[in-house]
Amino acid sequence: MARIILRDGRVADLREAYPTPNDRQMLRDLFRQASPDALYNRFFHVVKEVNEDEIDRMILANNRGKSLVCVSQNQILGIGHYVMVSETTAEVAFFVDERIQGRGLGTLLLEHLAEMAWRRGVLQFEAYVLSENQRMLRVFQDSGYEFHEQQDSGVIHLVLPLQQTERIHALAGAREKLATAASLRAFFEPSVVAVVGASRDSHRLGHLLLQHVLHGSFAGVVYPVNPSAHAVLGVRAYPSVKDVPEAVDLVVIVVPRELVADVARDCVEARVRGVLITSAGFSDRDDVGAQLEQDVTHMLRHEGIRLVGPNSLGIINTDGKVHMNASFSPALPPKGQVAIASQSGALGIAILDYASRMGVGVSSFVSTGNKADVSSNDLLQYWEDDPATHMILLYLESFGNPRKFTRIARRITQHKPILAVKSARSPEAMIAPEVSSEHYGDDTLVKALFQQTGIIRADTLQELFDVAALFSSMPLPAGKRVQVIANASGAAVITVDALQTGGLRLAHAPIDLGFTALAPRYSEEVHKALNDPEVDAIIVVFIPVGISEAAGVSLAIRDVVAQNGLVKPIVANFLMTGPGPIDYIQGKTFRIPVYPFPELAVRALVQVSRYAAYRRQPLGHLPDLERVDMTRARSLVHGWQTQTECWIGPENSFKLLEMAGLSSMREGRHETSLMMRMSVNCRLDSLFGPILTARVMEESNQAFSRLIPLTDRDALWLAHAVLKGEEVGDDVALLVTDVLLRLSRLIDEVPEIMELTLGEILVSTEASCIVNADIRLEPRPA
Repeated sequence: MARIILRDGRVADLREAYPTPNDRQMLRDLFRQASPDALYNRFFHVVKEVNEDEIDRMILANNRGKSLVCVSQNQILGIGHYVMVSETTAEVAFFVDERIQGRGLGTLLLEHLAEMAWRRGVLQFEAYVLSENQRMLRVFQDSGYEFHEQQDSGVIHLVLPLQQTERIHALAGAREKLATAASLRAFFEPSVVAVVGASRDSHRLGHLLLQHVLHGSFAGVVYPVNPSAHAVLGVRAYPSVKDVPEAVDLVVIVVPRELVADVARDCVEARVRGVLITSAGFSDRDDVGAQLEQDVTHMLRHEGIRLVGPNSLGIINTDGKVHMNASFSPALPPKGQVAIASQSGALGIAILDYASRMGVGVSSFVSTGNKADVSSNDLLQYWEDDPATHMILLYLESFGNPRKFTRIARRITQHKPILAVKSARSPEAMIAPEVSSEHYGDDTLVKALFQQTGIIRADTLQELFDVAALFSSMPLPAGKRVQVIANASGAAVITVDALQTGGLRLAHAPIDLGFTALAPRYSEEVHKALNDPEVDAIIVVFIPVGISEAAGVSLAIRDVVAQNGLVKPIVANFLMTGPGPIDYIQGKTFRIPVYPFPELAVRALVQVSRYAAYRRQPLGHLPDLERVDMTRARSLVHGWQTQTECWIGPENSFKLLEMAGLSSMREGRHETSLMMRMSVNCRLDSLFGPILTARVMEESNQAFSRLIPLTDRDALWLAHAVLKGEEVGDDVALLVTDVLLRLSRLIDEVPEIMELTLGEILVSTEASCIVNADIRLEPRPA
């Protein structure tokens, strides 16, 4: 079963159809409510009532295909199914409730059926559509699949190859983003909020949360829900959510674990749009709690209600049109452009406090808790197009769907930076039950994921906000050349060492101003650096010789930047105690972050510079490759599969690799122009999916990994990383890049491959050649 979200934000379940009395009855109801025209478009003739034989064929009791139904509130909203007509071709058909047509359900059914069929060896769909059935034709047109069509006697015959292309993934991602954002508006833009468990006792959490909503000047209406109170905090209370006199957008549940299920049932009856559960004691505590969490999530999902939590500490939106503090944070943070998601509730509140002290303004904040429904992936898709959010901060302990996270993050980091702290780097850190070892992920792969997607990884929360402070106040640097301006050689040396360690370089020799006439000297040198085309960023280091000197230098820097414009990033280090973790030189339209130590200023600049370099590169894509025949490759694999996992041996492995355009050496070795030997391994990680790891064949050489599929940008980076230190030219790097892209294509488009090992690849200046190989296949499907 999968959760799907329609274009209007409605949530439903997508699952296989079963030959059960319940499914049969729901299908009968679906067809009985349909108009004659809708039935004619589906069955190509006048249908008074869909008979049991036709329903049997749709449910596919004969096991010649697959059928998916979309279910919401005990109703089937639509059905799609395919039936095999040959070894590699299936006929597909759909029927969607007319009342929800135009909301993307037909396209979602096609998308999921195609993915399911493709992974089962189906290479193409065919469909027959009446020429006047424009809605159904639009479903195929919007899917992203290329198709061929022929028309005969008013019937259009469509043929769709099911190869998964970059365009298909992009269109599916765009559809999902819009639908997900719509489904989360109840949390970020509610008009009516109900707090269940709002107490008159000022020491109770329900009292505190209601107080925070009221004191935050919420722009909507809030209702306390308490069966034992007439009013709470001067606001009329109601016995249950069902008794609230208005339609409720968001319900915040602050009751003990054992009462949550009953409240959730009330939410279903009241038809609320979103539920936030702050209560703990679910999957974060024990198996009983985990089962209860699953039951409550299923209950809400079945009715199309989205859920944040359980074990969440709340949601904040500082937008003036909403102004909501539905959290345990005692006050709204300053309004700003940074969105924050924290998996840890208590730590999330501390993060908000630290953001305020760092002077980093917040657009919205979500404590995701146990992530039973709404996840970091959902929040990223909401924030991707949120005009109030210019930067996203994540505190992650575990991953739910890393491959989906990768696709979403790649899109976002092209125009908004994502900063992340990923804790739980090892099994020893798994002290919380909800962060199981199967979800924390190999930290090497986490690092690869972040590098591939352009996410900035901070090791500590302090570093996270040091970098955020720079992002929120400065333009991106155009390159790696930094000018250091200091008034003490010792501080300049520390700064230069840190710059070089971080991969940045000096534009010119550091400028030592000494201790006389500091304000005018700083003004003069900053002016020169701002106007020097060979300088990409400026670091100002100042050791005060008096309080008045510090104030004078700050004013001088402020004024010269105001005169010249903030055309490149400037960071400062004043070695003096300030009011917070960092201070700012405040101008009318800008502010320059001032860090307490030069290493912190450099560390922030290094991270921002890496992100800027990522943004300057072309957006990676999956290139078209010559001499590739994935249809033949899959056909070979299907012939080799057995009832159990099997290694196919070198000979068959060479045949399969040749389908990806890779050369193999079956006899002898020709090393006349040999430049290097390398090895590659591809394996399926239980969390991250297929992983490609490559290294040069020397004991001391490090292995590097990337998540599949590789873009041309990923493959080029991996080739250069593997070849670092090798005395080879660009021609060899391009050959290695080509090998990696072809292997990625093979693994991605032949999903039956579980593992691929290339023990030795010879690379010369002219060609590459695989010396030995073996491939492991998954069992043949029943």
